[in-house]
Amino acid sequence: MQCNSRNHSEVGVIVPVFNRAKTLVRTLPYVAAQSAPPQQLVIVDDGSTDDSADAAEQWLSEHVPAFEWQVIRAQHFGAATARNLGLRALRENPYVAFLDSDDHWPADFLERTARLLRENPAAAASVDRRFLTSDGAVFRHDDCSALARDPIHWMFFHGAGIASCTLLRLDMVNQVGGWPDHLDFADDLKLFIDIAQRGAWLHSPGLPVEFDLGSAAECGEEGNLSRYCEGGDWRWVCVYEQIYQELCARHVPVDRGKLQEAIALMWNRAGKHLLALGQRSDAQNCFVKSIRWKPAQLRAWRRLALNAILPRKVFSASRAADRSPLPQSASANPNNLVQATANVLGD
Repeated sequence: MQCNSRNHSEVGVIVPVFNRAKTLVRTLPYVAAQSAPPQQLVIVDDGSTDDSADAAEQWLSEHVPAFEWQVIRAQHFGAATARNLGLRALRENPYVAFLDSDDHWPADFLERTARLLRENPAAAASVDRRFLTSDGAVFRHDDCSALARDPIHWMFFHGAGIASCTLLRLDMVNQVGGWPDHLDFADDLKLFIDIAQRGAWLHSPGLPVEFDLGSAAECGEEGNLSRYCEGGDWRWVCVYEQIYQELCARHVPVDRGKLQEAIALMWNRAGKHLLALGQRSDAQNCFVKSIRWKPAQLRAWRRLALNAILPRKVFSASRAADRSPLPQSASANPNNLVQATANVLGD
């Protein structure tokens, strides 16, 4: 669809949506209000059973924004596949932005980040992110300057939910093959880790992107896929483990000890999550995995002790079930697991 004439930011914007008609209509004004609007907007309806696609077309037709736009109706294969469909529909713009349907850009987001990438040969530029509750209260604000300094380390500790606050070079996204839609979890992590190995990451200070996590629920619409997956935490950790091994195999210069610590913390959180669901045996295995990644941590040992686990049996079961390689330090001398747990139990 053709657009009004304004100075554009040479950006293609892709918004995947699934059963979020009301939420999407709340988000579109933030795209239309950009001080340097995108060249093109592609909305990909991922097989919605509501009127998300119709609602988007109606809003865009009525408001006649200052950019070309297109709504694609697709089968339901997930957000990563939807984003790849959007990529194939883009023209040859230098930059691409992926906006989730419940996130809101400040008015100068595209202008700031596109200027940074025009002036610097970097792969990506991010702004800060702010998380809001359903009543609009701020419960977390992330200064993403640390992300720019060491993106791989930052994503291992803080997650890779940065798509909506990041502008990427389109050729970099294409070089890594787009979104890894073969993954059920952590596809954003895989994409951004691969891009971070191909160029610098920049930070643009200023107003943050608002992640309005409660807006979809407030409208009675779909939440994020990961929230529906009981035990999903441990599946995410498995992807982190795989990426860690890939980084080591490629000899990427990272602080392996720090990344091992991050994986240990993730397994510990996964164990707590499973324990809360009543899946005690699986939780125990998660705590053992956490200890294997970082033996010198009291929290996981204490949880093993409090759950009256026999470490040697759990360790053996965990080793039999585990298919992911371990860091050298974590696989050494399994008898230390028995002795250390006995010490904790004796306290």
